[in-house]
Amino acid sequence: MNLGKESETVEHKRSTSELREGMESAASILNKHGRGTLYFGVRPSDGEVVGQDVSEKTLRDVSQAFTNRIEPRVYPTVEHLVTEDG
Repeated sequence: MNLGKESETVEHKRSTSELREGMESAASILNKHGRGTLYFGVRPSDGEVVGQDVSEKTLRDVSQAFTNRIEPRVYPTVEHLVTEDG
């Protein structure tokens, strides 16, 4: 599965180990455009979905990162997407 290339409003990160960098990218996107999409588990070079194991804690950590690191406060939609092949 491929999500396409990154753009000014779409950012790809290989995994949530890049959460800090993801928050920096999200803040930049929000400052410029007011909305955007940040994907984890996607190869930035070509948009290929590489996936990652996601637990409830992972989803909570991502949600809390937005609350703790971005001002003014934003209220993201955090979703766990499953591809056709799992």
